[in-house]
Amino acid sequence: MPYTITWTDKEVLSHFYGTFTPELHIEALHKLFGDPRIDDIKFIIGDFTEINGDLLSDKDIEYPVAVTAGAASYLRGIKVGLVAVDKKIIKLCEDYIELSSHVNPTWDVKLFDSVVEAREWGRSQRDI
Repeated sequence: MPYTITWTDKEVLSHFYGTFTPELHIEALHKLFGDPRIDDIKFIIGDFTEINGDLLSDKDIEYPVAVTAGAASYLRGIKVGLVAVDKKIIKLCEDYIELSSHVNPTWDVKLFDSVVEAREWGRSQRDI
């Protein structure tokens, strides 16, 4: 399994590494949003800094947007920090943020260069 999901009190970190596929992302999203601990989360970090995204295309953001839009129907006011350093992954994250803002306006989603930066932003936005 080329990802880990780490839960803390009000935060969850999904760290992906190795070869990243749309199917893997879908699996991780279902595991994340299917876990009852998600009800107490205020901040989600998606760390994509260690993935090979050669198998991804622009269309691969549509399903994650749909899944998170569904989760947003019952999880309001979530902060999401996406972390990427590869130009292709950054572009996909930017596209996700743009599309997500139209269907999921209750979440605040931002892109960062590091997990540390994302975590600082998330904690400054909420009392985590």
